[in-house]
Amino acid sequence: MSDRVCYIQRADRGAALRGLRLIGAHTDDTWQAGTSADPSLIAESITQSARWIQERLSANNTKSSESRTLSVLCLDSDGAVCSWIKPEDADVSLLDAAITGDHSDHDPDSLEPQQHSGISERFPQLPLELSFELLDESETSTGSRRAVMALPDVPGRLLKDELDAIGIRVDCVTSIWHALASIWDPGAGNAAHSAQRIVSSDAPIAATIAIDAGDSNNARLIWTWSREGKFITGGSSRIQTIASEHPGEARRAFIRSEDIARVCSDWLGWSSQLGVSPSRVVFVGNPAQLVIDPSEEGQAPNAHQGLTPGEIGAALSQAWPDATIDLIEHDDPIGETLLKIATGQRGQNLISLSNLGNRPGRAHRSMYRWAGLALVAVAAAVMLLSYQLFTQAGQIKSRTSSIENDRLTAINDFDPELVRSFIPANDLDKRLAAMRRNQGPIRSASTKPILEELETLSYVFGIPGVEIQSIKLGTTAVTVTLRVDDIAQAEQINQSLAAIKGSHLRWRNMSPKNQGGKIAATFTARWVTGAGS
Repeated sequence: MSDRVCYIQRADRGAALRGLRLIGAHTDDTWQAGTSADPSLIAESITQSARWIQERLSANNTKSSESRTLSVLCLDSDGAVCSWIKPEDADVSLLDAAITGDHSDHDPDSLEPQQHSGISERFPQLPLELSFELLDESETSTGSRRAVMALPDVPGRLLKDELDAIGIRVDCVTSIWHALASIWDPGAGNAAHSAQRIVSSDAPIAATIAIDAGDSNNARLIWTWSREGKFITGGSSRIQTIASEHPGEARRAFIRSEDIARVCSDWLGWSSQLGVSPSRVVFVGNPAQLVIDPSEEGQAPNAHQGLTPGEIGAALSQAWPDATIDLIEHDDPIGETLLKIATGQRGQNLISLSNLGNRPGRAHRSMYRWAGLALVAVAAAVMLLSYQLFTQAGQIKSRTSSIENDRLTAINDFDPELVRSFIPANDLDKRLAAMRRNQGPIRSASTKPILEELETLSYVFGIPGVEIQSIKLGTTAVTVTLRVDDIAQAEQINQSLAAIKGSHLRWRNMSPKNQGGKIAATFTARWVTGAGS
């Protein structure tokens, strides 16, 4: 089963729903709305149109999944306009502020004339009902103006929301400009133009002109610029239609030379702003040529002369020279475009309008609900974990208080003075170290080899002329006083004491002093403590 494409036909500069056209591979159904401008009736017509789409999808699809999906929702060009802005103004919020500010800030009682910005003068006067789409700038020259599309999308928004409410998903929301560019651009890779494809390293910019006959008040000549199916800019102009000669057939549009001149004039303005121009033109349609309206009684019939396809090609060649002109005859160009989209010939370049395509729907609301439930579950888990941690903290606090009481009781039983200590553990460590020192084994001091040293000294002092006056032995020092004949002898004895090998005394100095014609020499030494002492 092929996809379904719904074409939204609007009125009142895009603010009201005029009708719907639902096209599939083998179906082409239409629905017409009322003409009342009452807001309640307009809302009712949106509801009725959504129910009609639901019935048509269910009637022609056996699979429930296909009856719940609408492939493309396409808006007509009524009220839409493309214009150019400076590159530094290319911001959707700034554009919206510039448009709405020009109409909301002016005091109606002021005598000063209302000032308009250059941006607002190029867009429809629907300040609160516009959505802006910044068009692709990669296909234009560097530093040129930026193309932007302003689209009154109230019927599209309401219809998409109503379809979403009844469970019908819309895969893509686009405009008729994007649809024409993706289908009729020879560089888009469509099967219908595979034989006419230009083999080139750089695909040329193609201009597509299609006739939208509509009704007597909404017939338009719609044109687009594109490269490889990527929409660059577009426009539309009113054309005249006449009733068909055969009853029941749609009205037919006829093209005049003024219509071609108006389109090419728009192209000249766009080429000067974007720095590029189309080198191939594709005209899609089958305009009427010579049609005579039935005359009323007593009046002559009215004749309408339109351009033939050959004359249209000549007019395009004269107004836009050096461009390749292709003429494709179709009685219903819009229907043929939508049919190619429905049968999968739209290529990869049919993009969805950001404001409508990204509009929240049932899937988003379901995602938000599940996300909210997930956050509630996480919050409940966090609360449970917090309660457990709070309970454990209370138990730990109670246990800590019990341990502290036991500690104070133990310290008080041992020594009440320690309770007032800031660091009782250090005080206990000091007392324990003192107790260990007091309770350690008693060690006796090592004895000095007094007799051995006296024997050694006897050899040194036992020479003639040496009189031992005193020998004082202590635990750390030894003092010997001798009486010798002269100072030289005292020096010799001092050298002999220092040269004793294996002695436990280390002689340090000698102090001589005259005493009754002799020298009283005092020698001092210290005990040398061994490793085992």
